Amino acid sequence: MAAGSGTYIARRILLLVPLMIGLSMVVFVIIHLSPGDPALAFASEQALDPQVLAQVRENLGLDKPLPVQYGIWLSHVARFEFGTAYTFNRKPVINLIGERVLMSVQLQALALVMAVLIAIPLGIISAKRQYSLLDNLATGGAFLGLALPDFWLALMLQLLLAVQLGWLPASTSGPGTAGLEKLSYFIMPAVVLAVPIIAIFIRFMRSSMLEVNKQDYVTTARAKGLSERAVTYRHILKNAIVPMVTVIGIQLPRLVSGAVIVETVFAWPGLGWLGYQAILQRDYPVILALSLLTGAFILVMNVVVDIVYALLDPRIRFD
Repeated sequence: MAAGSGTYIARRILLLVPLMIGLSMVVFVIIHLSPGDPALAFASEQALDPQVLAQVRENLGLDKPLPVQYGIWLSHVARFEFGTAYTFNRKPVINLIGERVLMSVQLQALALVMAVLIAIPLGIISAKRQYSLLDNLATGGAFLGLALPDFWLALMLQLLLAVQLGWLPASTSGPGTAGLEKLSYFIMPAVVLAVPIIAIFIRFMRSSMLEVNKQDYVTTARAKGLSERAVTYRHILKNAIVPMVTVIGIQLPRLVSGAVIVETVFAWPGLGWLGYQAILQRDYPVILALSLLTGAFILVMNVVVDIVYALLDPRIRFD
């Protein structure tokens, strides 16, 4: 790593502070200006007394000016306190997230590993056999994978594999199960999540391989008489895999954010489903916490990816 790496990393970390504050402001304002009144969750439709609603808003702190609400909320966030959920049995938000985060991380990690193991070999083969039948199939499959809506693919898999064939459970995460039976609950949602990631990785890996293949040092390696296998794995792949770090890093925030549509279709008790329920119930503390943590994780991962990028490629200099 270059001599100025420490200064660069420190500067990037310090830059995260104003970015986090800006992110918190945007998230807070957008959510509080959205239609709906969370006080309605505490009053029955038959008793929408304006005085009752006003008292509920006062109890929740929603009667204060927006800047005052933001200041109070930010002071709590600085202490890593996200308040109490309006619904969900009035649980602390951090406890709600703690109960769901592992399920989302497990599902998303399985989908990401599946995508990497499938897409990188296919991308390499597709680039080495450019315009072949396999390349055309991989390219067409990648475009199809990007075009298929998550909810449609999830419903079709449920209809085929769960309803008609009965091979896999249709929904939930299989509480109380273990081993292969537990794994069977992961298969369909993981596949649905992995399909668009595989499509992205295949296209990017193929393009990266083809780009590196045009470099002068690859031509020189072939001119020295190195075998095609040695040229591919020691020169082309070694350099083509580095840009994949950025692409994989972009997908990592999904590990904590969950996938709202997929988790909702499969009734998966993760952060995505939690976010969906919170939106329906206008539970501001939960929505704010999930939005802020997801955005913060994306910002942090950008810094981490830059550092890993430089570690993998010594040609990159921080200055």
